[in-house]
Amino acid sequence: MIARWFWREWRSPSLLIVWLALSLAVACVLALGNISDRMDKGLSQQSREFMAGDRTLRTARAAPEEWLNQAREMGLKVGEQLSFATMTFAGDTPQLASVKAVDDIYPMYGKLETSPPGLKPQAGSVLLASRLMALLNLKTGDTIDVGDATLRIAGEVIQEPDSGFNPFQMAPRLMMNVADVEKTGAVQPGSRVSWRYKFGGTPQQLASYEKWLLPQLKPDQRWIGLEQDEGALGKSLERSQQFLLLSALLTLLLAVAAVAVAMGHYCRSRYDLVAVLKTLGAGRAQLRKLILGQWAMLLLLSLVSGGAMGLLFESILMILLKPVLPAALPPASLWPWLWAIGAMVVISLLVGMRPWRLLLATQPLRVLRRDAVANVWPLKFYIPVIAVIVVGLLAWLMGGSMLLWSVLAGAVVLAVLCGLVGWLLLNVLKRVTLKSLALRLAVSRLLRQPWSTLSQLAAFSLSFMLLALLLVLRGDLLDRWQQQLPPQSPNYFLINIAPDQVGPVKEFLADRQVIPSTFYPIVRARLSDINGQSTDGNKDEALNRELNLTWQSQALEHNSVTAGTWPPKAGEVSIEEGLAKRLNIGVGDSVTFTGDTQAFSAKITSLRKVDWESLRPNFYFIFPDGALDGQPQSWLTSFRWDNGNALLTQLNREFPTVSLLDIGAILKQVGQVLEQVSRALEVMVVLVTLCGVLLLLAQVQVGMRQRHQELVVWRTLGAGKSLLRTTLWAEFALLGLVSGLVAAIGAETALAVLQTKVFDFPWEPDWRLWVTLPLSGGILLSLCGGWLGLRLLKGKALFRQFSM
Repeated sequence: MIARWFWREWRSPSLLIVWLALSLAVACVLALGNISDRMDKGLSQQSREFMAGDRTLRTARAAPEEWLNQAREMGLKVGEQLSFATMTFAGDTPQLASVKAVDDIYPMYGKLETSPPGLKPQAGSVLLASRLMALLNLKTGDTIDVGDATLRIAGEVIQEPDSGFNPFQMAPRLMMNVADVEKTGAVQPGSRVSWRYKFGGTPQQLASYEKWLLPQLKPDQRWIGLEQDEGALGKSLERSQQFLLLSALLTLLLAVAAVAVAMGHYCRSRYDLVAVLKTLGAGRAQLRKLILGQWAMLLLLSLVSGGAMGLLFESILMILLKPVLPAALPPASLWPWLWAIGAMVVISLLVGMRPWRLLLATQPLRVLRRDAVANVWPLKFYIPVIAVIVVGLLAWLMGGSMLLWSVLAGAVVLAVLCGLVGWLLLNVLKRVTLKSLALRLAVSRLLRQPWSTLSQLAAFSLSFMLLALLLVLRGDLLDRWQQQLPPQSPNYFLINIAPDQVGPVKEFLADRQVIPSTFYPIVRARLSDINGQSTDGNKDEALNRELNLTWQSQALEHNSVTAGTWPPKAGEVSIEEGLAKRLNIGVGDSVTFTGDTQAFSAKITSLRKVDWESLRPNFYFIFPDGALDGQPQSWLTSFRWDNGNALLTQLNREFPTVSLLDIGAILKQVGQVLEQVSRALEVMVVLVTLCGVLLLLAQVQVGMRQRHQELVVWRTLGAGKSLLRTTLWAEFALLGLVSGLVAAIGAETALAVLQTKVFDFPWEPDWRLWVTLPLSGGILLSLCGGWLGLRLLKGKALFRQFSM
């Protein structure tokens, strides 16, 4: 009986709409979940390769052996690194080198690129950067003196997986094995040494170890994962994950709206059938069995078809993304399937309970009176309860992310605007005298059914707003990422330039038509007092190490002043706003620094927002010209060069004490990640767009039956097909224009919160929204109206009803 009922109903267009809505919801959640899960695993796998570990413990002194033993007991792999600067010698030629001593496990993840390939630092041998070999005129097989040890050069180090970006690195790289550090005698009490311990393991093992370790960390020790990285790569990956989360949220919201519209339409279309069945003697228990059985079969069919569609869509997208994905992308877990099934059941329950309840409670009186509708679960109570449940579930799913509250804020603003604008529109239309008959008929229909008009306005506006939100944010994200890597970004840094070398270096570069960027003076000092109070005991990382200070009179293009006045004058200083917030200081406070020669104080007169993810030098504090003249100083600059090594070799020979840092490989590494992420974002836009289109189609189909009846009446009264088609076109065009305008306001509201609070972008009103959304809405919906008109006016049903 249930199967026959379902098969009979299955052939009705209304149930097909519900099935399509649920199937697409399952397909989108499953495809999005699988892709997100695999991309997240792939990015996590790639990020651990960029770090050469899952986590890093950075400390200024050797970590207690107890910590390392505890990690090994928990099943973690542990690697050890030491970094320090020391003088190296080739014969009588000295050169300062930045030494990185690693153990046999290095690199734990990722690939160390060397020449010849496949080398690792072994005891008794070293790997040198090409710049260091050029400075000392050495080649593979020669020996080099590092402190008291003489070591053989096994080859060149081309790229380290965990090299990162440090424009203040003072010397070219020399990589050796930790077993040789003691032989060199370079590390003595008081030496400036940095230890890095790499840890690798499962998320559960890492979480357990973090819980044990973090309470024991000292102020000068940091536990770092890539998600805590403030560099370009870490920020890019963090934002990509936020964008994937945003895509999932928008998909769920659109799926809920589409299923609500379609299911409500289907149940309303079956009021008459249930009324007839009750009149013929069908009991409430029988109808409940039929309805619940049909519901269960519908969910099962939607799961099968939606799952197949989701897997097919995922396969197609994986083929499209193959060129930029890692060769061996991890398979997805079972969680996407659980989320898809859970989303389908929760969505159908939330938006289907009331329509099915109304259908079951249909009165037999409806056979005689079409306006007889059961009064159960009034909307004024049902909608707030459902809204609270939906928000609670989303908050539980996303952990109360600012993404959720930003989108919901835009949706609330949109809902209020829909009510206000709809009310104003209806009142204005009542007072407008139109000459065109088609426009009068269109306006008459909008006025005759105000609740239907408002519901369509809300659905169309929601679709336009969420799609615009995703597209605009994607464009902003990609633009922002591209700004980090413009085509002419500097790929070489000159570091450790002595004050008397600044002029000759400028002249050298100018003679070869190389245009350097800003020359930055560098002074190293510790922040020792704030408003006369010592900073000892403060755990902020910036207070437990020497800071790089500079002075500038010109505003930096990647810094923006957010408070106070620029430039600082004598006795003043500008501070980065993030550090000021952490230290709870601001304009008017005083700070004292302790340098190599003396202490000096300054008053804070401005706060700056610093773009830390840019591949350019950034500073916590900027002083006025001349303020640091009494301190030892060096200079750095950067430039772009793509024409071979001849200039670089000549530069090394003329300025042997100046260090040259090649960041071309780092730029390439970040660029590959950005390309991969941008392709993933395009996929998410496609998925969310499909859900939005489904909502539009479902809402357009809702009024088809009633419009069909009205067209029959108008046709009977002598209206021509051209007039009726124009009427439908005008009605949908008007709805589209108003929906686009409301969507622009809602999108601007959500974008303002998302860009400033989540993605850390400066927000400016986007005039494109105010032009594109109303025009696109009007054109799109008028085309839908035109298509609907052709379909209704050409059908044989119109002729049959007209002839009757």
